[in-house]
Amino acid sequence: MSPEPLSRPSRIALRALRPAPAPVRPTPRATRWRVTGPADHPLVRHLRRQPYPAAGPEADVLVLGGRWPAGGAGVLLDAYQRAAGRQLTLVHDGAGGGSLLRGLGAGDGRPVGTVALGDPTPAALRRAAGLLAAPSAADELTVAADGTVHTLGWRAAPLPGRAPRFAGATVLVTGGLGGLGSRLAVALAAAGAVPVLLDVRTPDDAPPDVRRMLTLLRRRCPRARLLTLDLTDPAAARAALAGLRPTAIVHCAGRIAGGTGVRLGPAEVDALVAAKVATLETVLATVRAKRLRAVLTFGSLTAHGAHPGLAGYALANELLHRATARYAATHPGVRCCTAEWSLWSGAGMARQVARVAARHLGMVPVPVATGVAAATRLLAALVDAPPDEDLPDSLLVCSERPGTQGAWSGRPEGVPGVDAALVVPAGGDLDMAMRAVAEAAAGGAALIPDGTAGPGAPLLVRATVTGDGVDCVVRSGADPDGPALRSSRYRLLPAGT
Repeated sequence: MSPEPLSRPSRIALRALRPAPAPVRPTPRATRWRVTGPADHPLVRHLRRQPYPAAGPEADVLVLGGRWPAGGAGVLLDAYQRAAGRQLTLVHDGAGGGSLLRGLGAGDGRPVGTVALGDPTPAALRRAAGLLAAPSAADELTVAADGTVHTLGWRAAPLPGRAPRFAGATVLVTGGLGGLGSRLAVALAAAGAVPVLLDVRTPDDAPPDVRRMLTLLRRRCPRARLLTLDLTDPAAARAALAGLRPTAIVHCAGRIAGGTGVRLGPAEVDALVAAKVATLETVLATVRAKRLRAVLTFGSLTAHGAHPGLAGYALANELLHRATARYAATHPGVRCCTAEWSLWSGAGMARQVARVAARHLGMVPVPVATGVAAATRLLAALVDAPPDEDLPDSLLVCSERPGTQGAWSGRPEGVPGVDAALVVPAGGDLDMAMRAVAEAAAGGAALIPDGTAGPGAPLLVRATVTGDGVDCVVRSGADPDGPALRSSRYRLLPAGT
């Protein structure tokens, strides 16, 4: 059973990332490793003190530090090529890069892994060394100081309910002449803000729909401004933004490149990172934080999971999230959040490149009007939040739509551990719903049931592709992370069986 057409009304669903304990399966034998990284890095020193095994699984290890290095894409791509089919594990202290590596590995069917190492205690170093040949994971493994291992989980998060009121506040919008930036500026003006749009293009270079948005913006807010500048040029940014004291920043700038079967080179990946991350860092370094209350950056769910063909774009969004979090850590008076969006319908950079993949995976695009309204409310919540309010630093923003069996969310792309989900009302046809979700998760592959367990009154069905099958688990909609009420496993069959 294939998902229904994506023409039904949809609504926004938010999920906040959170650490989740990761089961660790130790390798049966000691790993024979080849390490590339700074000689003074604690893990490199730890590995080189260990006796080298005469036999065992082989793994290449690339070690990076706390910041993504200049030319980092070339470093990672070179290490991937040198591994020549062996498992490559990236270990870093905050630099990131796992999204690029996972995309490469998924495209080639090669084993890869990413380990984030915080405090390099002896327990953490021993655990990290034991993960160098661990089975590939859907997302990054994080090793804590006590040696425990976590990955990313998620929890449902409410969309702020209060109507946004900005009362003349200046809001800086980077990428202001993009499809999303221009529409968001109009919505902010309608809520009382004074948008200042930044873009490297001029209105003459913008498409017709953006020019229409600019006309509407001038009508709604005559004080709105457009500054034409290249944010990858710090000197030009300092001159153009001198004296600007915004209350909030919304970072929509960026580029996209890639697609099915496309492999980007280091220079192309570095350009994607510069368009997303260097532009943000320039603005944050230029604008004084004294009056700044909120920073909302527009990322992508591609930062999580593995995305062949979009690995460079995924890296840019991963590093954007890390840059936003670093700024938040050093500016506690500024509320910061990365909105990691799914595919947009009718606007956004990824809509053309990812359209075919979205149709194949059953993703539900975020309608432009719905997404812009959600972004406006998110920004208002950040601006108004008291200092002691606990807000997530990252939100996965997906879309859902009603279907005959319940609220279909398609594949919540990038949500770790979940390949498809369906909310089923009490009394619904659970067997039909479970098979539908399993088929969506398997990408339409043929399936046969492989056992069920446990009665119950299910409300939420989730499916995850594992090995040669698809595992479906039913949980209460009131407690999505609670005990399973029922489960089924479907075995994957070759196409045409």
